[in-house]
Amino acid sequence: MREIVGLDMAAAKAAFAKYLSDVSLDSRQIYFVNQIVEYIVHNGLMKDLSVLQEPPFTDRGSIVEIFTDLTLWARIKKAIDRFNANAVAA
Repeated sequence: MREIVGLDMAAAKAAFAKYLSDVSLDSRQIYFVNQIVEYIVHNGLMKDLSVLQEPPFTDRGSIVEIFTDLTLWARIKKAIDRFNANAVAA
């Protein structure tokens, strides 16, 4: 059902904030995370992570360029994985 109706923007942003609350993101990272949130809100989940290698995600650089701290990228990936798991369980 979430794939059809999407997800509430506030809920999506809150879930990502939970994983990123103790880190400071620069403008490119914020843009990237916002694109992920918008994608998940529109689609309900992110089945195929290869979309992260395409515009609009790459408009300000690749994942490797934007997230030089792999720990930060791991947190974002974990948030995506949780959204996907919740969508499947719902």
